[in-house]
Amino acid sequence: MIAFKNSLPLLQTGYCVISDYGVEWIERVLQNAADAAGVKLPFRDEIARAVLLYLERECPLHAVPLEYLFDRMRRMLYEVGLPLIAQNLRVQTPPVDIELDALAGQQDLPLFFYTELGRRLAELRRMGLNTYHFSGKKECSLLLGARRRACPTQQRALEELDAFLSRNLGNAG
Repeated sequence: MIAFKNSLPLLQTGYCVISDYGVEWIERVLQNAADAAGVKLPFRDEIARAVLLYLERECPLHAVPLEYLFDRMRRMLYEVGLPLIAQNLRVQTPPVDIELDALAGQQDLPLFFYTELGRRLAELRRMGLNTYHFSGKKECSLLLGARRRACPTQQRALEELDAFLSRNLGNAG
């Protein structure tokens, strides 16, 4: 196996540093800004790759404050003639993966699960992390519903989980 050194700088937000990010995250951030502006985003992949190329080869910093990166992206969008997208670009962290099934496996009752999930989300927000990816939803709903396979109880547990995430987050994914 050959391993290559990741030449991307760390992203810094609050007390956190983030090393795991890529072009997909930048594309999603740009697309979110275009959607918020109500305009089409031409050359999304090329713009995202240009940002990543800057970070890999030209950025003089070892750790880049997230606000600095987004300010640079805004300036670049203005320069290439996309001011509406630049105005709607909002600072977002790369998504943090939250393994719901693992968390549900550690908790005896749904009440404890939801309390712990709420506590963890509040802690992540306090640290400056504002975008999440939830994995293991179906497996989590099986554990919360105390079921081995899909059934109405498991479906209700999944709906409760989705409702909890919707209430507590604007960007649940």
